[in-house]
Amino acid sequence: MEDPIEITERRRKLAAQTVQVALVIAFLGAMLGVVMGVWFDRVSLPESRIITLSAIVTGCMMALLFARPSLATNVVSGLMSVYLVFHINAGAIYAFAQSQQIVLIIPYVIWFFLLVIFHDYTNFGFYRRTIGILVGLGPLPICIYVLTHSTDPDAIAVLDVIVTFLFSYLAYVLIIGMFTRNRDEETSLAATLKEAERSADLLRISDERFQLIGLATNDLVWDADLRSGKTWWNEALKEFLGPDQAAAAADLWAWKNWIHPKDRDRVAKSLEDAIRGSDKTWTSEYRVVSTDQQTYDVVTRSLILRDAAGVAIRWIGSATDVTELKNLENKLRQSQKMEAVGQLSGGIAHDFNNLLTIIVGNAETLSELTANDPRMNKLAKVTLQAAERGAALTRRLLSFARRQSLEPQRVDPGKLLSELDGLIRRTIAEDIEISITADADVSPIEVDPVQLENVILNLIINARDAMPTGGLLTLEASNATPEVNEMLRADGGEADHYVTITVSDTGCGMPTDIVEHAFEPFFTTKEVGKGSGLGLSMVWGFVQQSAGFAQIQSAPGAGTSVRLHFPAANGRIEPATTPVSNHTGTQGHERVLVVEDEALVRQHVVAQLKVFGYQVTEAASALQAYEIIKNDPDIDLLLTDMVMPGGMNGKQLADAALQIRPDLKVLFTTGYTEDAIFQERQSNPRVHLLQKPYRRGELARMTSQALDE
Repeated sequence: MEDPIEITERRRKLAAQTVQVALVIAFLGAMLGVVMGVWFDRVSLPESRIITLSAIVTGCMMALLFARPSLATNVVSGLMSVYLVFHINAGAIYAFAQSQQIVLIIPYVIWFFLLVIFHDYTNFGFYRRTIGILVGLGPLPICIYVLTHSTDPDAIAVLDVIVTFLFSYLAYVLIIGMFTRNRDEETSLAATLKEAERSADLLRISDERFQLIGLATNDLVWDADLRSGKTWWNEALKEFLGPDQAAAAADLWAWKNWIHPKDRDRVAKSLEDAIRGSDKTWTSEYRVVSTDQQTYDVVTRSLILRDAAGVAIRWIGSATDVTELKNLENKLRQSQKMEAVGQLSGGIAHDFNNLLTIIVGNAETLSELTANDPRMNKLAKVTLQAAERGAALTRRLLSFARRQSLEPQRVDPGKLLSELDGLIRRTIAEDIEISITADADVSPIEVDPVQLENVILNLIINARDAMPTGGLLTLEASNATPEVNEMLRADGGEADHYVTITVSDTGCGMPTDIVEHAFEPFFTTKEVGKGSGLGLSMVWGFVQQSAGFAQIQSAPGAGTSVRLHFPAANGRIEPATTPVSNHTGTQGHERVLVVEDEALVRQHVVAQLKVFGYQVTEAASALQAYEIIKNDPDIDLLLTDMVMPGGMNGKQLADAALQIRPDLKVLFTTGYTEDAIFQERQSNPRVHLLQKPYRRGELARMTSQALDE
C-alpha cells in the first residue's frame, strides 16, 4: 500500500501548481480584458474597474506566492476563492443590470462550479470550512438580484430557471463535499493505519532489541510496574534462581528474599524512601544469596519513572555481579597493606640488627672476660641469650618482609616431609594422629630447605595449639590441579605449574575476620606471652620470597588448612658450597677497610678486627670509602654495609671499587638482604655476605674466607 503521507504531499504539490496556474490565467485574463476594452472601446467604466481590480488582486497574490511558496495551498488558495466569489457576483450583477438578459449571466455562474472544485482541491486548511460555506452560497447574491430587479413579464420562467440552477448547484456542492470528505477520511484512515503499522514495527524492533540486550548481558535486568506490582526479568534470572523460583519473581517485592539477611532491611528501606520521595535514580550495593547458597556482591543502578503528579509508576534497572572485582580489590588492598607493613618491618629489623650486633659482640667479650666469675659470667650469658632471641625475632621480621638471606636448592617435597616425621612426632602430643602423604610423581621445587622446614614446623605448632584435646594432623605434597595453576597465574604467578604443600588440622578453626588478618605480623589470637604473632607472617614472607603463594582455609569447628604453592622446578640449582679457608686461626695481618654509617657498629667491628690482628681503616660513607680506595692501593678487603645514605650503597661502592682494583676482596654485611645481592649470590658463589647480628667467630671466619678467595 502506498504511503498516505506521500499521497498527501503529492496532492499538496499538484494543488500548489494548480493555484499558480489559476493565478496566471486570472492575471493574464484581467490584463487581456483591459487591453481589449481600451482597444475596442467596448468596456464601460464599472467593467474596467472590475477588470483592473482583478489584475491588482491576482498580481498581489502572485507576489505573495513568489515570496512564500508554502502559502499556495492555504492562504493564497483561500484568498483567491473568496475573491472569485465576489468577482463573479460583481460581474454577473453588472451584466444583468445593463442588459436585463438572464442569458448573459450564465458565463459567470458557470465559474462557481469550477470554484467549488478549486476550493476543495487546493485549500488544505486556511478557514477551509468557512470559505467552503461562502463558496457554496456564492450564487445567491446573483439570484436574489435577478429576482428582485427582473423586468421580464414572465417572472415564473425566471424563477424556474433560478430554482433549477440553485438546485443543480447545491446538489453539485453536496456531491463534491461528500467526495472530498470521503477522500480525506480514507486518506486520514490510511495514514493512521500506516502510522500504526510503523509504530508496531518500531515497537517490535524495540522489544526485540530490548530482549537481545537482556540475553546478551550477564546482569540481572528488570522492568517493574509499581502500580500493578508485576515485574519482568531477563533470562539471567533463571540461571541465577532456577526456572521455578524465577517464575515467582514476577512479584515486585520477591527480590527482597534474595538479599543477604544482614543487608535486607537497609536496602529495602533505601528503595522505599527513593520511591516515596522525588528521586529519579536509585543505586545500591549489597549481597545476594543464590539458590545454591552462594553469596555474591552486586551493584544495582536503576531509574524511577514518575507521572505528572510525581508518583512513581515504573522502576527499571540492572544488577551487576561485582564479586570478582571486590575480591580483586580486597587482594590488592591486602597486598598493599602487607607490602607497607613489610617495608616497615624490614626497616625496624635492620636497625635492630645493628644494635644486636653490638650487644652480641659485647656479650661474648664479657662472657670471656668473666669466665672466672660465675655470677658475672651468668649475667653475660643471659645477655647473649636475650640478644640471640632478639636476633631470631628480627629474622622472622625479615622473613615477613621478604629480605632474609636464602640458599635455594632443588628439593623433593615428599622426601622433605618424610624426613621431618621424627621431629614432628617429638613436637606434638601423643593424642594427635599424624598423616603424611605425597604423590608419587610430585615435582621438585626450588626453595631454601632449612627455611621450608622452619615454615612447616611453625604450621605444625599452630595446628598442635588448635587441637588441645587431640585430633588429626595431615601433611600432603602434591602437584597443583589445573584449576589451581590457572588461579595462581591469574593472581600474578609466572610459573606454568605449581606444587602444593598442605598442612591441615581438625582443630577449632578460625572465623573469616581472623583469617583475613592471620598473615599480618604481630597478629595473634593466643594469650599474652604465648605467641609473638610472627609465625604465620614469616610463613607468608618466605613463600612470597620463593615466588609462591600462601592460602588459609578455615571455619569455626571445621579445622584449618594452610596451602603453600611453590613453582615446580624446571632446572637444577646446585647447593651453595662454602669455600674452605686456608687460615688455621683467627689472626690476620691484612688491610681491611670498614664502611659503616652507624658509628657504634663501626667502632665495634673495627675493635673486633684489630683484636684479630688486622690493620683497619674506617669510613662513615660510601663516598668517603671510595676516595680512600683510590688513594690507598694497599687495601686488601672492603667490608661494607649494604644500606647507607649519601647516594651510594654498598653494592654500588663495591662495583666502583672493583673498577679501580679488580683484585680487591669484598665482604658485604647487612641487617637484611637486598634483592641485588640475593640474586648475585645465586649466580656467583664468590659473593660473601655476613648477616647481622653476628658473633665474633662468624666475623672472623667470613673475613678470613673472603680474603682467601
